[in-house]
Amino acid sequence: LQELMKFSDGSDQFAFNDRNVTYVSRLQCVQAAIEAQLIDMKAEKSKRKVGLVSFNGDVQVIGDGSQVPQTISGDKLTNYAWLLENGQKVAKTHMTQGIDKTEAQLNEKLFGLEETGPTALGPAVVSAIAMAGECGNGSSVVICTDGLANVGVGCLEEQKDSSNAAQDVAAFYEQLAEY
Repeated sequence: LQELMKFSDGSDQFAFNDRNVTYVSRLQCVQAAIEAQLIDMKAEKSKRKVGLVSFNGDVQVIGDGSQVPQTISGDKLTNYAWLLENGQKVAKTHMTQGIDKTEAQLNEKLFGLEETGPTALGPAVVSAIAMAGECGNGSSVVICTDGLANVGVGCLEEQKDSSNAAQDVAAFYEQLAEY
């Protein structure tokens, strides 16, 4: 708990109205876990390229933190082909440096994240996978979310409308997994 408390914003957040138990948000827990991974990667594989893609109602491609983030919004969130092509292209500009040079920038961006609004999970995953694919063999994508995919491609809320929508969403995730 003491390790997590260093991420607290200082406000009086207590769990279950018990003044003896301090509240740590899900986001703060994820931030602490990712920071620990960044520290380990910098120590063990300092030239590894690490990028960050955040999402709510839009997708923000932060990459390695060395460039101005790219925001993806509107109709682009529903265009799988555009998201894939853009992810491949942005990897060349936003994933240029190893973690040895970008850890501080990534941590700054990581701890600047806030919980807000809807969840453009599908578009973010397409972008992240396309970027990772450009970074070489052995690349991976780690997804952290607390929301239901409800914006853009892969929107799971459409499943309520019809069985065809459910099939389309399943096909989207299968296509993404194959890529």
